[in-house]
Amino acid sequence: METIKTLADIVNEYKGETLDISENTTFEDLGFDSLDKVDLMMQVEEKFEITLGDDLVVSTIGELAAKIDELKK
Repeated sequence: METIKTLADIVNEYKGETLDISENTTFEDLGFDSLDKVDLMMQVEEKFEITLGDDLVVSTIGELAAKIDELKK
């Protein structure tokens, strides 16, 4: 749950507004296009000190959080 909160903080800072973000929130819900997702992934990699890889396919915040938690172990 902590990972989702941190992701929400990153997304809110990126969007410049406070959005209600849950594990079921999709990137489409957030209005992200492919460039926004790339930009976000770079910020996530920096924040969590991980490498997600170019072939990562996730559609929700929850899926991204699970991948981050898996890589942090």
